[in-house]
Amino acid sequence: MVYINEEKIKNIHLNNNNFYVVMDFDKTITTNVGTDSWTILQNPTIMNPNFYKDSLLLYEKYGPLELDYTLDNITKSNYMKEWYFKVMDLTHFYGLTYDKLLACVKAGDMSFRDGFKQFLNDLHRYNVPVIILSAGIGNVIEEFLKLNNCFYDNVHIISNFIKFEDNKMLPFNDDIIHTCNKSINKLPDYVSKEIKNKDYILLFGDLIEDLNMVHKEDLNRTISFGFLEKNIDKNFEFYKQSFDVVLTNNFSFDDVTKILKSSF
Repeated sequence: MVYINEEKIKNIHLNNNNFYVVMDFDKTITTNVGTDSWTILQNPTIMNPNFYKDSLLLYEKYGPLELDYTLDNITKSNYMKEWYFKVMDLTHFYGLTYDKLLACVKAGDMSFRDGFKQFLNDLHRYNVPVIILSAGIGNVIEEFLKLNNCFYDNVHIISNFIKFEDNKMLPFNDDIIHTCNKSINKLPDYVSKEIKNKDYILLFGDLIEDLNMVHKEDLNRTISFGFLEKNIDKNFEFYKQSFDVVLTNNFSFDDVTKILKSSF
């Protein structure tokens, strides 16, 4: 199933200099199958096998709550904060090192959506700012982009970065970025200046909460893409009411490019 607000897209006129891109990472830039920037570290041949088991118990408790749209935002936000900090504590307890993180990224089965590398390459070629705003692990995202030779200078990662000292993970004490509090307000000043005078925004996410990555008052100048691949029948109408474009069944960034042609 596909939904496209064609009228809005036709009325937004893009050129290479008048827009920037805000993107979620896990299950948006990457496919819906395989590991994400958290679970990629649960490799039992690299990390203690009990790390996977303990992480799975937390996922079974909190994972369904992330997709429960009957919960109010405050309740869900508290659950997400609790979950993310518990996983960070486990990651530290089981002795993550930067060497192990790199090994997990190289050995993992995380993969880009079809067409994404070309899409990102085109944005780099035209110097369009790309903000990856992720509730995942920033170190993993950065190393994965480097591994795929596409960590370009127009790409800015705003995420949960783990600090290391002498190769060992330090306890995580920063503010946690989770699915309910991702916001463009978290941008460093130099990125804010880079996007300040842009007229339009392209937004990509897989959860309704990803729409909060931009300010509410900016949604009228934003083309928002929602990738929906779980509970499609249940959530399709809800996504249609929220996103300008809803793509299901592992749509690619080639499809995104085709949809955007009428705006250029």
